[in-house]
Amino acid sequence: MIWGMVMSNGLVVTKVIEGHLNSEKYVELLKHFAVPCMNLNYKDYSFVQDNSPVHTAKIVKEFVRKSSLNVLEWPAKSPDINIMENVWKMLSDIVYSGDQPPNIAILKRRISLAVEKINTDKREVILSLYASIRRRLTTVLVSKGNIYKET
Repeated sequence: MIWGMVMSNGLVVTKVIEGHLNSEKYVELLKHFAVPCMNLNYKDYSFVQDNSPVHTAKIVKEFVRKSSLNVLEWPAKSPDINIMENVWKMLSDIVYSGDQPPNIAILKRRISLAVEKINTDKREVILSLYASIRRRLTTVLVSKGNIYKET
């Protein structure tokens, strides 16, 4: 499995996950990879996750709370506004543009090269996706009829 993160500077980072990604592995990934990467690149940031069961697990919510991560609430079933979905498509198009990879080692190498290619050739595309996020999120909120949460 490949886990990926898109940063607001237009760069993509990925991490190979051995086996199935469960909530414990995800917390370890956040703790030892994602959060340090974000802290290295940004003073203040919002972290975005979709509503995958791994992301919403109790242990993950507890880690997020203890780490004081600013996690943006994400509407359910909204892949059309998730920048990472665009990146997965770009990645897939590059990785599978020729013959199918004959083994895992070659697949991993192709993914690594694809990430490099995206970071070099598609960075402006990703930056434009970031530039449109406020408009896309506002459209989603307005289309639901109430942009303010009742308390």
